[in-house]
Amino acid sequence: QRPSCSFPQTHAHRLHPATMGVSSKNERRPKPTLQQVLLQLSPFYWQGDTSWKWNFKVPFWTGSGEMEAFCELFFDNLATLLGVTGSAIGHIGYGLIAAPWRSTPGAYNLMIAQEWEKMYFEWHIPACGIGLVFGNIWFAWLATRLATKEDRLDVTAQPYGMNTTVIFITLYAMSLPALEAGQSKFAPAADATPEVMKAAAFKAAEYGWKVSVAVNFIIGMFEICGFFLGDLLRYALPSAAIYVPLAGVGFVWLAFSPMITIAQEPIMCFLPFLIVVTGFFGNVRYPVMGKVTFPIALLAIGCSTIFGWAGACKHSTDPIPYGFDGKTTSVAAFYNGVSPADGSAYETCTGTDINKAKAAWKQFAFKGDIFGGFGKGMTGLGEADLMGDWVAPALLFGMIGFLGTMTCVESAEAAGDVYPMAEVMIVDGIGTCLVSLFGGMFGTTVYIGHPVHKALGAKIGYSLLNGFLYLILLSTGMFAALYNVIPGCANGAILVFVGLLLSRQAFEESPPRHYPCIFLGIMPFICNMMALESRGSHSVNMGVQMMAPAGGVIFGIGLCAIACFALDRKFEECFFISVAASIGSVFGIFGSHNDIIDPGSGVRGPEHQTLGIYDMSDDKNNGWRWSIAWIMCAFFFVMHIPFQKGNPRAIAQILPPRIESPDADPYDEDQQDVPVSIPK
Repeated sequence: QRPSCSFPQTHAHRLHPATMGVSSKNERRPKPTLQQVLLQLSPFYWQGDTSWKWNFKVPFWTGSGEMEAFCELFFDNLATLLGVTGSAIGHIGYGLIAAPWRSTPGAYNLMIAQEWEKMYFEWHIPACGIGLVFGNIWFAWLATRLATKEDRLDVTAQPYGMNTTVIFITLYAMSLPALEAGQSKFAPAADATPEVMKAAAFKAAEYGWKVSVAVNFIIGMFEICGFFLGDLLRYALPSAAIYVPLAGVGFVWLAFSPMITIAQEPIMCFLPFLIVVTGFFGNVRYPVMGKVTFPIALLAIGCSTIFGWAGACKHSTDPIPYGFDGKTTSVAAFYNGVSPADGSAYETCTGTDINKAKAAWKQFAFKGDIFGGFGKGMTGLGEADLMGDWVAPALLFGMIGFLGTMTCVESAEAAGDVYPMAEVMIVDGIGTCLVSLFGGMFGTTVYIGHPVHKALGAKIGYSLLNGFLYLILLSTGMFAALYNVIPGCANGAILVFVGLLLSRQAFEESPPRHYPCIFLGIMPFICNMMALESRGSHSVNMGVQMMAPAGGVIFGIGLCAIACFALDRKFEECFFISVAASIGSVFGIFGSHNDIIDPGSGVRGPEHQTLGIYDMSDDKNNGWRWSIAWIMCAFFFVMHIPFQKGNPRAIAQILPPRIESPDADPYDEDQQDVPVSIPK
């Protein structure tokens, strides 16, 4: 029997993965009634007559467990920020915008990348600090209100951070096209003076930044408006489908993706990974003084950084010829990239280059302006020529955001802390809008990982400390320097640990018969990773592109849900999901791959991952194909209903009845009532 959500009080047991389960088969939470769900749609229902005051009886700091939780959350956020910064600055800015194949002048393109980098670190990054401190304070306060409401002190604040899934989607789906539009719109003549080019480059970069900020604000508003959907979806869908985003993001982006990065540089990254495995999974602690132990996360990241700066990721810059026209490359160029200024290979990886670190310190350290982008980015809402195309996709990305939040609230409830779904979704959206108001392009959200932090014994201190440290780090300009002194894989080992534990929770909270359905639901997340396999160069496999849009979230939930209902012989639910998916497919919500991939550049067409009406007028459209496929499924399932046992309106009861018990199996004799041929 799996352990319950009452975690043992000893530090050793709290850290052991065997005690990080959240429920057992015999203790699975009952599903609420529809009346209870409707009452919970009000943001104020949960609060009731409970005091809104901060409950100072909740411990701020609980020792080593709180420190471990802080390190995990801090470095989880740091890994996201380092990763998206590499994509935004290194790949999109200097890699794609400043690419030599652009038709606009090369010097102008490089200046755009430089201005984009400056806006990113001086305006956008400080705004993220505002959003993080807001959310971490709010959810610490919410935890104290929960303590007052339930008259207990063993509460854990929900972790809060950058919305990783939506960030990477919007970065390539919106920020890159906006920059390209600005690049064309303000392009100077080839013989323009450097001053004219610099002014034009500033306008182009600012255009991309303003549109990105405006789209982020719209996503936040959609998240706020969707607060009432969380509890309704949680009521309507099987638990396995609710947990699919947790399992998908946990396994693919928190575990699998960092493991690939670790494997790329084994000398720098593999030992730190095993330090995390030994410390967190094996519960090996390293005493410093008395009962105080050295944080495992800090030890792993420290070792990785030391190994990196000692030369663990250095590679040869010796030229290697390729092709037939005298071109050359090098091992260093292949692993570490090349300078956009002169095309020379970087000898060592990002985060271990002394010259880059010095330049970043000189340009950005202690020069952050927290009000530098305040209000300016909102003028992007007036760019009608682009915003008209992106309001619909913003709705889709807002949907991804609140679906992820729904999973996080469900996860926290399974661990013993019942938070109000409506309030959490509203605060998520407010945090994203607040970031936009201060000039930020990325949204914030409740993080998956609450059960891990609760198992570590954390309360509210880890959340508050995380928020205030990020406010200081991001608003002072120090992050740019930090980006250039910490190797990319340093945080990876911690993310692998968190991702695997969170993936496990999806199985613990679902009936065993639904395990195959969870694996089905994870597949679209894998496809999403495959579609972005080279940071913007997209897979040309059309099946991958069908499942990958919207981060794989919508396809994953839909696939898992209908598989669960089909397995449980709930043919009415299968019918309704099929009809809903058929309608959504016409508008690009489900299976919204509606364009081809350029075979040369690997870039998707402009209609990918956008909402519209996808009929048979263009053969590139696939929405109508999915709509027909779903209607066929609806017809198949509705034909079962008149013949199912237990249906009082059945014509002939010849098919097996619905499965309602969480512990039943379709092949159990008491679930059949009709002969079934089971293959040997």
